[in-house]
Amino acid sequence: WPDVPARKMMRTDVVTIPGSAMLGEAIQTLLEHRITGMPVTDEGGHLVGVISIRDVLDHIAENPGSVLLQPGFYSLGPEDDDEDWDLEAVGLTGGDGATVSEVMTAEIHAVDVDAGIAEIATKLVEKRIHRLLVLEKGHYVGLVTAMDVMKALSTD
Repeated sequence: WPDVPARKMMRTDVVTIPGSAMLGEAIQTLLEHRITGMPVTDEGGHLVGVISIRDVLDHIAENPGSVLLQPGFYSLGPEDDDEDWDLEAVGLTGGDGATVSEVMTAEIHAVDVDAGIAEIATKLVEKRIHRLLVLEKGHYVGLVTAMDVMKALSTD
């Protein structure tokens, strides 16, 4: 396998959300960007956790009625893959007043920018996660996903 470092695979245009944001905003952001998770920051822009679809589903399962559908809701996604998601129609809100920081996973899983594919793949598998934050000298610089690893393995 090629020994590609995280710095060559990582995404730097990562969508983040403040921990003070409402859960409904996080759901809409995930849908709008078609992502399954994103880093969470505090007021100073420092990483404090990650929120994922799994976190949202866990919250809903533990708190029935916590996410409400607004009037006009009719679809969570496009009928045709080529269509855009209609967020106006989705109208999701955090009905119980939950914030992102209350729902997120506070444990941050990360790798150094020089970590290779084997180390990244091992962490993803051992932690049963789909994304790792990438750090350089202890500072957040990007994100690498399981799909990024797959793409790196498939290119010559």
